[in-house]
Amino acid sequence: MPAQHPPRTSDLEPRAARLADVVTRQQQEIERLRAERDGGLLVPLAEGILVERLGYSPAEATAHLTDLAAKTGVAVPELAADLVAGAVRPPRAPTPGPGGMPDFARLPDGDAENSALLEEVRRTAGALAVALWQVQPDGALGLAGQTGLNLLEASRWRHLPVLLDCLPQRAARERRPHWLPEADITPGVPLLAADEGRARAVIPVTTSRGIAGVVEFVWPAPLPGFPPERRRRLTALAALCGREIMFSTQPTGALPALVGLLDSGLFARPRADESGQVTDFEIAQVGEDFEDPGGRSAQDLVGRGLTRVYPLLCAYGLADRSVEVLTSGSTAQLGPIPLVAQQGGTATPAMVDVRITRFLDGVRIGLTVGHDDHRLAELLHSLQHIARLGSWEHSVLTGEMTWTEQTFELFGLPASAGPVSWNELCTYVHPEDLTIVRAFQNSLLRQEAATVFRLIRPDGTHRQIRAHGEPVRSETGELIAVRGIYQDLSAQYQSQVALTATRDRLDASEHEVREQNRIARELQQAILPSAARPSGMDGLDVAVRYRPAAQEHKVGGDWYDATALPDGRILLVIGDVAGHGIGAATGMIGLRNALRGLAVTGAGPGRLLEWLNTTTFTVNQGITGTALCGLYSPGTRTLTWARAGHLPPILVRDGVAEQLPLPRGILLGAREGARFEESVLLLRTGDTLVLFTDGLIERRGVLLDDSLDRLALGAREAGTDVERISDKLLAEATSDTEDDSCLIVIRVAGPVTSA
Repeated sequence: MPAQHPPRTSDLEPRAARLADVVTRQQQEIERLRAERDGGLLVPLAEGILVERLGYSPAEATAHLTDLAAKTGVAVPELAADLVAGAVRPPRAPTPGPGGMPDFARLPDGDAENSALLEEVRRTAGALAVALWQVQPDGALGLAGQTGLNLLEASRWRHLPVLLDCLPQRAARERRPHWLPEADITPGVPLLAADEGRARAVIPVTTSRGIAGVVEFVWPAPLPGFPPERRRRLTALAALCGREIMFSTQPTGALPALVGLLDSGLFARPRADESGQVTDFEIAQVGEDFEDPGGRSAQDLVGRGLTRVYPLLCAYGLADRSVEVLTSGSTAQLGPIPLVAQQGGTATPAMVDVRITRFLDGVRIGLTVGHDDHRLAELLHSLQHIARLGSWEHSVLTGEMTWTEQTFELFGLPASAGPVSWNELCTYVHPEDLTIVRAFQNSLLRQEAATVFRLIRPDGTHRQIRAHGEPVRSETGELIAVRGIYQDLSAQYQSQVALTATRDRLDASEHEVREQNRIARELQQAILPSAARPSGMDGLDVAVRYRPAAQEHKVGGDWYDATALPDGRILLVIGDVAGHGIGAATGMIGLRNALRGLAVTGAGPGRLLEWLNTTTFTVNQGITGTALCGLYSPGTRTLTWARAGHLPPILVRDGVAEQLPLPRGILLGAREGARFEESVLLLRTGDTLVLFTDGLIERRGVLLDDSLDRLALGAREAGTDVERISDKLLAEATSDTEDDSCLIVIRVAGPVTSA
């Protein structure tokens, strides 16, 4: 759906912006032509006079009239009326010399007519001297006429090379006039009619094709300045004498050498606006072998602008890059650019490659048009290269073998070596695969076939090759050839081999891990029965539970112990070794057995944990974990306990459940020589004590205190039977870490009494 207002050029993509600029220029040209048409018959008559007098083409006459009107500040119809009213045919300039260029050697001071014109211009400007140079094909400036200079001065300024730093070359190069009320420039720069303080004006003469020449005015003394009115008058005088003299001596035909050099390209000169900015390029000559994508002849192209002839190519940067080439002298390439070309009178999709080079005072543009067959060939080449495919064909009738470029690459052979014949193929095949390849060749004589074999290249490397082919028969069914492809599968084959080896190693590792986990679980189950009821618990009801991890690889080091000691006390221990697997299980066994042995010494729980911590730096090196150790004395019903970084027990008394205050003690294996504080609890009949590991309560995203409160509530509401309490707490455990868990529930036997 079209927009209500056209988008701004700045909002468009660069390519669309260039195309919009082309359209804008053409619209402006249409408006200009309409305005000129409104001038009635005077404008066409004036243009006709310019064509007749100056040898202009109609387009050049129109541009000249418009340019002169703009520079003098006079409307086009008024200027046309003045030109028609005073039209007098001047004498023609001398005939161009050999090669089609003006013979400046015969005009050291200009001929009589040119000298008279320049002298009139000099007097009108009030100048001391006036000189006119014409831009040569190589960019140099050649003296076309002068007045006020002696013969020696004129000879010195006859030819100004491009690299000469002087005011005329600066004006031509910068495409702008230089106004110098008094000559004050860089020392060493030569000056026409040199004398300190002389005012001078150096004005480029422009046409639709760009800079055509330069006019320099020199005054005998400094001037107060160049006001706008004087600048307009001098610019008009420069344009008048420049066009009268230069264009009356220009050849009308193209240089023969130019046509030969163009070959399959075209030559275009720049068109500039009043400020000297190149706005377009005009096609001046077309090579004999040039192929226009639109199917147009050279006659249809010469004299027209690039933006009008190739608007789509200009949208892809043709005009912009041509300006860059003209300025820098570099070479530019564009494409491939998609467009619709005329081929045999039919419009077909094509791709155009553009090459731009600087040539004389313009640019040479070469267009290479590639149609679908060329594009398909490139596409096929790219496909074969990417897929590492090489094609081949064997003629059964002549025995000739044909290979593509990629086939030589697969075999590691230079193209100069020629393709390997049908019978020589087996010399490049691994000996173990010879039978496979011979069977493949025999099958191809009858039907389509495929195989895989190992290729031995001349450098000794092996490639895994997939071959696929089919027979080619004539219309009568006679076998005339077999053709097919070779594909290099080495990368895929090596990846598959590496993947298989990795999978085998992974399977072995998984089997080893499963075996280790199985052993760890069996060790735990052998030492920690999941629900064995301890015996010899004088005055205590004790229930123990061990719940292994949900996943075998997470079997950990949780452990417990409840046993009667020789001195009558009861050892109550629960702990958790860090880590999982067989290492954690064996570490747990080492700590459990060490503590059992140490407990018979009669030492208190704090001292036992100190010794147990020492073993983590000696016997059980590298082990860290938590533990809670308690010694219960049945006679006094006191529980003396200490902890090594473990969670606090929960005491349920008289219907109230609470955590016991924590004595100081860091985890086992954290610091050698650590001390562990002891705490004493006097138990009463009916008290329930719950010891547990963190696997019972830890939950992601839940605070530890909240989990402990929930466990205490469950213990309070679970009743008085230790077995039921144990089962209920395990069933209601909120842990989601899938870790293993240990639980000891202790109840002081006897009737419940009040405090």
